[in-house]
Amino acid sequence: MHLSKRKKFPFFIFLLIIFTTTFYQISFAQTIHILAIIMDGDVNIGISAEKDSLTLEKCLNSLESWKLCDVNSIFLRSSKMKVTSKDVLDWINDCEVSSDDTLMIYYSGHGFIDEQNRHFLWFDEGNVLPRSEIIKEMQKHNCRLKMLITDSCSNLVILPAPVTATPRALGENRDKQYYKNLFLEHRGLLDITAASEGEYAWGNSTIGGYFTSSLFSAFSGEGSAFRSWKDVFSDARKGTQRLFEQTVFSPGDEQRMESKGISGQNPKAYALPETFTGQISSITQPQPPILVTTISTDDNMVLIPAGNFDMGIDRSEIPDLLEWSKGYDATAKASWFEDEVPRHKVYLNAFYIDKYEVTNAQYKKFMEETGHNPPEFWNDPRYNHPDQPVVGVSWDDANAYCQWAGKRLPTEAEWEKAARGGLIGKRFPWGDEPSHDYANYAGTVGNDIWSGPSPVGSFAPNNYGLYDMAGNVFEWCMDWYDKSYYSKSPRDNPKGPSSGTTRVVRGGGFGYTANNLRVSDRFGSYFPGRKYPLVGFRCVKDVVK
Repeated sequence: MHLSKRKKFPFFIFLLIIFTTTFYQISFAQTIHILAIIMDGDVNIGISAEKDSLTLEKCLNSLESWKLCDVNSIFLRSSKMKVTSKDVLDWINDCEVSSDDTLMIYYSGHGFIDEQNRHFLWFDEGNVLPRSEIIKEMQKHNCRLKMLITDSCSNLVILPAPVTATPRALGENRDKQYYKNLFLEHRGLLDITAASEGEYAWGNSTIGGYFTSSLFSAFSGEGSAFRSWKDVFSDARKGTQRLFEQTVFSPGDEQRMESKGISGQNPKAYALPETFTGQISSITQPQPPILVTTISTDDNMVLIPAGNFDMGIDRSEIPDLLEWSKGYDATAKASWFEDEVPRHKVYLNAFYIDKYEVTNAQYKKFMEETGHNPPEFWNDPRYNHPDQPVVGVSWDDANAYCQWAGKRLPTEAEWEKAARGGLIGKRFPWGDEPSHDYANYAGTVGNDIWSGPSPVGSFAPNNYGLYDMAGNVFEWCMDWYDKSYYSKSPRDNPKGPSSGTTRVVRGGGFGYTANNLRVSDRFGSYFPGRKYPLVGFRCVKDVVK
């Protein structure tokens, strides 16, 4: 175990610092608390894990030598002691942090994904811990930045060390500035891991883990005046894949990857923090948007005012969207975004829309009064809690419910305007970056602790006061799906094509990536007569003049 304690400064120096920094916020009062878990006792990955440890220590030494902040670090090495999940949770709970501090956990070892898409980390004697539990405990601390970085597989495997590859080298002109950017000028949650679902995390005896080597190399270099975690993660992905491509794998490794359809190593970001360069002492946890004034009805509906809004995206946005999307899904293609163009102005009459997705409790009342058949997954405990959104309903079922309730399904245009919440040109109801703090989608991270549908209203609403417009479950819309509909859509109150094969669903869901959460994303693969475990709905109602 390695412990680096907070430095002590003489009182007169402290006073000198106070009086000479009136207009510049220095960082000595900040501490980065780091728990490094190095599973170097594993015979298969021990040498690689030790190299990862050296890479991390070099980073911490830089932070201290540049006097950017204090560093309080503890290293747990499985070669020296038995390391269990309890050690990790105890450290988190016992750590004393201030609101300006950073809480960081680094893990080098084995990991796997279970059948519910939960990512687990391995400890000694078969002890495992889901990363969602680590995030949950870290979130209890009110500090500026929380970081979970894991160089582990997303499959339960034993890995040989690949043939040596060469990490990329970056310049050093802006190293100190970039370290300051990354460790002191971000806030929120960083949650990243070495490989996507089903992939292996590779490393070797020369540089350690490919992801760790690429990630920490990306802290340094030349170029822009500010370096964000988004920049670093993008470069780390490219560096990791480059090392993978340079590796000469054994015939056994080649066969193993071919049988699983693996063609690379693609690090995954569950959450990326936002940049912050303002006064540090005033930082609090990121808050959801402030609600604009809306009118609610007695039956939990919100009035969306009449007016114009910009629907869809511009074709020039596709290259950036593609690059961004590949950070969350390596299979992303430009064709995914073609049905969202062109961006076009749409006028809608005022309408009411449900605050929440229709719940199982509401649907039960509908069945009792009408004798309608139950949904496909009505008796499945994963989907049948009264407060969960009803799923396993066809478009026809959803339409029947809306008619019974004196309402209707929203048009695709109504849905998008409501989801945007009055924000202009943003990807999500809350801004431009995905966050498990605001939505339930693939994985269990931060506030998102559900591997299936969450109870409606579990996350903050958008600016219109609407809940779960991104994530949780997809929502049926009234429209038939036509990939090219936007090129011929009427300006006023469009209602979609007159016929089609599939119906539009919107909003993304618990089993899908951040790409499907975007307010402009159109999903047109679902047939109206079929019932899906990821699709529910909400209703709208016309304003009676």
